[in-house]
Amino acid sequence: MVHDGRVDVSYVRLPIPADGLRLVPLFSEPRVAVVPATHRLAGKESVLEADLSGERRVQHTDPPGFRSVEEKLEHVAMHGGVAILPLSTAVFYSRDDLVRVPIGDIAPNEVALAWAEHRHTPLIAEFTQIVTAIAQQV
Repeated sequence: MVHDGRVDVSYVRLPIPADGLRLVPLFSEPRVAVVPATHRLAGKESVLEADLSGERRVQHTDPPGFRSVEEKLEHVAMHGGVAILPLSTAVFYSRDDLVRVPIGDIAPNEVALAWAEHRHTPLIAEFTQIVTAIAQQV
């Protein structure tokens, strides 16, 4: 939508194809494993990526074709598996039947502001300046 002009700017989670885009890094956040409350890892203070080997990872590219985070988490709750999510996403979509466990050795998720590099408007410049200032304060 940024490329075709339907939106001026967008918050994006990296990595994304960056061709034709200007990206301004804003912040990073840890990733967590989201598992059913009855899962063997549910009571752990944190896990390593090796602890997740052999676990079925539920991803947006899976054959069921999840259209939303809610659908992905419903699948984990009903059928098991592990969903790897940024912490803020896992907190926002909290459920009583799921538990989030920090992953100690996985790279954090990076969030950036993106806009089409051929677009230069005062509004985009001002928005970018405000968002960058806020991100530096947090």
